[in-house]
Amino acid sequence: MTNPMSKMILLALAALAVLATDASADVLRCKIEGFSESIFITSSPDTYQNDGQYARIGISPGIGNRAFAFADRMGAHVFVELNADGTPAGLLTVQKDMRVINSRQSIDPSGMVFAPSQSTGACTRCESLKACSPR
Repeated sequence: MTNPMSKMILLALAALAVLATDASADVLRCKIEGFSESIFITSSPDTYQNDGQYARIGISPGIGNRAFAFADRMGAHVFVELNADGTPAGLLTVQKDMRVINSRQSIDPSGMVFAPSQSTGACTRCESLKACSPR
């Protein structure tokens, strides 16, 4: 029997393989309420990391926390952001109309979720990684 986490990882890797076959991966610049800077979502292979299997979420294009990417059959894209130890830290859902919903939480050592929050914003697609980079 396969455990649910293994299934989630396999689905994420399959979704990333689909994204990676695209000649130019997505670089999104998102302005989300409550954040003073833009948040960038960069899918593989346009990241500055050499692991090739994760998208990146951060305040600079191509650099940031690892994230699993999922493509919803209705056209949305979901990014599960992981902190340094691999624990999910948030969920960014980018809708077809480029509106974004940012859901965040913390998980304490006993496994309880605390400090949940949700905010919204909008994303724009950059032509390339360099097009989104500060000049």
